[in-house]
Amino acid sequence: MPYLHQVLLCYGTYTNLELLEHYGFLLQENPNDKVFIPLDPAVYFSTSWSRESLYIHHNGKPSFALLAALRLWATPQNKRKSVGHLVYSGSQLSADNEIFITKWISKTCATVLKNLPTSIDEDTLLLNAMDSSQDFFTFMEITKLMPSRDEIFAFLEAHNMKDAHSFTDMILSRKARRSMDRWKVAVQWRLKYKKVLFDCISYCNEILDSLMK
Repeated sequence: MPYLHQVLLCYGTYTNLELLEHYGFLLQENPNDKVFIPLDPAVYFSTSWSRESLYIHHNGKPSFALLAALRLWATPQNKRKSVGHLVYSGSQLSADNEIFITKWISKTCATVLKNLPTSIDEDTLLLNAMDSSQDFFTFMEITKLMPSRDEIFAFLEAHNMKDAHSFTDMILSRKARRSMDRWKVAVQWRLKYKKVLFDCISYCNEILDSLMK
C-alpha cells in the first residue's frame, strides 16, 4: 500500500503584497501582512526604530515601534531624552500624549482611505461582479452600482468586449481569463489593504473611548 506524504511549502514571512509580487497569490489570513502609513519626516528623526518597523499590523493594531516613535515625536524635543527609557519600554507617557497620537493615527488612516481611487464598498461590489463574470448581464448590472466604473470599462475595452457575445468569447479565452484572474487578485489585495486601515480606525476609536472616559 503506497504511503501518502503531505508536502508543506513555507514561503517565509512575506506580506500579501510581497506574495503577490513574487508568487502571484495572497493569503486570506496573513499574520505577516502590514500596512505603512505616511509619517511626518520628524518621526523618523525622533527615534532609532527603522522605517520597516513603523507599520500597522494585519489586524489594524499599530506596531510597538510605531507607537513608540509617535509617542516620542509628540513629546517636546527638550523632554524626549528624559522619557526615552519609558517610550522604549512600551509605556504610555500621559493620557494627553496617547490621545494625541491615537487621533493622529486615526486621522491619517482616514485620509489615506479617502484619497484612494476606490472605496471598500466599490471593491466589494467589483469582486462580486467578477464572481458573476460567467454572466455578462449580471456582471454589468452589478458594475452599474459602482460610482467609479472607469477601471471596468478600461478592462472591457482592452479586451474588445462590447456585448454579451464578445464577453462570452472572452470568458472562453484562456489569455483573457488569466488577465481577469490577475485583476481579481489585485482588487483582493487592495481591499485587504483598505480593511486594515479601516480596522485601525476602529481600534483607535476604542482606545480613545477608554482614554476619554
